[in-house]
Amino acid sequence: QKNVCLTSWRIKVMDGNTAICVEGKRKDMKDLSWHSNAIMERVAHNKVKTSSGSIYLLQGNIDSASMRKEG
Repeated sequence: QKNVCLTSWRIKVMDGNTAICVEGKRKDMKDLSWHSNAIMERVAHNKVKTSSGSIYLLQGNIDSASMRKEG
C-alpha cells in the first residue's frame, strides 16, 4: 500500500453526507489538487486510512480558511 502526502489539506463531506474525505495538494505530484476516497479510520494524529486501503499523511495544519468559506 502506498502513502500519499497532502499539504494545504481539509476535510470534505462526500455525497449525501454519508462519509468524509480529505482534499489537498499532493507533494509527489507538483502540488496537484487531490482528494481521497472515503476515510475509514484515523491511524495516527496525522494519518488516515481510506476505503481503498491508501494511507494519507496530512502535513501541516488544516486549511481552516477554505473550510470556513464553504461552511
